[in-house]
Amino acid sequence: MDPVTLFATATALWSGVKKAVEFGREAQDILGQLSQWAQAVDNFDHAVQQEKKKPALFKKLKPSNATAEAFDEYTARVKLREQEAEIRHLFLYGALNHLGMDGLREFYEIRRKIREKRIREIQDQKFRREQFVEQMLLWGMIVLILVAGGLAIWGMLALVMGG
Repeated sequence: MDPVTLFATATALWSGVKKAVEFGREAQDILGQLSQWAQAVDNFDHAVQQEKKKPALFKKLKPSNATAEAFDEYTARVKLREQEAEIRHLFLYGALNHLGMDGLREFYEIRRKIREKRIREIQDQKFRREQFVEQMLLWGMIVLILVAGGLAIWGMLALVMGG
């Protein structure tokens, strides 16, 4: 999906969080809504990062208006910062105030650890892929050398036996 659609999804889910708070839903319900919102934000961030990567070699590129694209991304980032501030408000003064500053700090710490873990997992996966490719190339070269050597020996034997 494109970032604009994913941002619209995140915004719609944020509206659900606000409605849950307005109707005095329990903390569990609000936290569940926040979890869905966070997933949508993560999807948005991932889509933005994917757009910044080099496109596939044969992918058809569409021209775009850089200014409009920049405004869209900037608007989305500002809105997400505002939503983060509202989450802080929920913990300190709103429906999650029974968790207080300690709950907010714990939430931030858990999120930080999860992000660090994901970064390590991505780096590890990249390293393992590189190792796999290197091993396949090495074994491919070994097999190629063995086949070429076997063919050379067979050819020499054929010459010696036939000649």
